[in-house]
Amino acid sequence: MLSSPDENVELVRENAVELVTSLKNETLKGIWLCGGGDLATTLFAHKLIDQLILKINPFLMGSGIPLFSGVIGQTALELVNSNIYENSVVLLDYRVK
Repeated sequence: MLSSPDENVELVRENAVELVTSLKNETLKGIWLCGGGDLATTLFAHKLIDQLILKINPFLMGSGIPLFSGVIGQTALELVNSNIYENSVVLLDYRVK
């Protein structure tokens, strides 16, 4: 995908660590990142993730895309919110300590 179909979503290809560091210094607003295990591992290694929202679906696939692509250091999380929906999906919102 070369461009976003949503004007509120920006696709970037530059250095993620530099970009997120810059954005965190520029704004008090939240930054929503989607990019898979490689992006999450890189940003965790640089302590740039302060919130983790996990969506758990009620089925097992046997395999899939891992949350992290490599080893990250042990990280303490604090549950700040959780929701269980009628379809049994669970949404867990953690703050990284």
